[in-house]
Amino acid sequence: MSKTRKILSIVLAVVMAFSVFSICAFADTDTATWTVEVTNTDGSALPASIPTGTIVKVTVKLQTNFYVGTVGLPVYFSEAFEYVDASKVQAEIYGAGATRFGFNDNFDAGTGYNAVMAVYVPNSGAAGVASPIYSTATTILTFNLEAVSEASAAEVKLDASKQKSASNIGGPFYCGSRATSDVNTDETTTGQAFNVPAATTIVIANAAATPVLSGIDTGYVDDVNGYVYGIPVGEDAADYFEVENGTFDVSGTATGETLTVYDSNDNVYATYTVIIFGDVDGSGDVTLLDEEIVYGGASGVDISDDVVFFAADVDASGDITLLDDEIVYGGASGLDVTVNPYV
Repeated sequence: MSKTRKILSIVLAVVMAFSVFSICAFADTDTATWTVEVTNTDGSALPASIPTGTIVKVTVKLQTNFYVGTVGLPVYFSEAFEYVDASKVQAEIYGAGATRFGFNDNFDAGTGYNAVMAVYVPNSGAAGVASPIYSTATTILTFNLEAVSEASAAEVKLDASKQKSASNIGGPFYCGSRATSDVNTDETTTGQAFNVPAATTIVIANAAATPVLSGIDTGYVDDVNGYVYGIPVGEDAADYFEVENGTFDVSGTATGETLTVYDSNDNVYATYTVIIFGDVDGSGDVTLLDEEIVYGGASGVDISDDVVFFAADVDASGDITLLDDEIVYGGASGLDVTVNPYV
């Protein structure tokens, strides 16, 4: 039996003794108000949804108008979460050295949930031990959980049905009440009003992974200009590219056509313009007409258009020159458009 389990067993035995000798009637004004907060580990608010692998911090606070006696605190959480080992911090309720702790990170929670169980008992033999009144919400327990699977509404909660009462004397959820701060006075563990918050629900949903488009063989992805090129004349552009975490399609294999990338949810992620070097008119081939366009702007094609200019500047000089014309002119009988001048 681990040290933690031994401590918990001792503490629970003490708790049972208290429950046997407790007076089971209190004033109606004895109220324990509980608060459960689930945040990022730095205390900041969680986003609308979190991916698996996220570590969250659970903080339980207590406010009372009576002197606090023995406390039993089971916190339940959906199986989409797992307790992070050694992450719990229990407050020194009755003072440092005056508080005896119990903690079980394998508390039986029933179907669909996991749970942790914290127990606090005053060490009556310690110097200065006294039961407190928490007039404001005070943190008594924190621990971390890791999101391990997707869930539309993963819960973290205190279960009011588990409260110790006259009709549920075995309930593990309780907050003993004392008449004074003296921890040696009689304690009642039933009868108070418990204000328990509704369950905190968290969406655990992995965002679609970002699509990544890359070239195959001579294919090249130019993310700066939004172009794809390096495709031989007459070849299918789809054979020169691949995408991870998504899909893509190409409207055609000619300068000015579009390659569209979709994410895993079939949403458009990015679009690229197809460039075939030397195919200035967008016919999908390199012909004398392309040379005429480069040479003198024939057929009304605007050589200053970014896409046309890029396709015409086959020597990657940044300008349209006689050399481009000569390359394109020669290309009518075999320009090597697989050459990528911009790399």
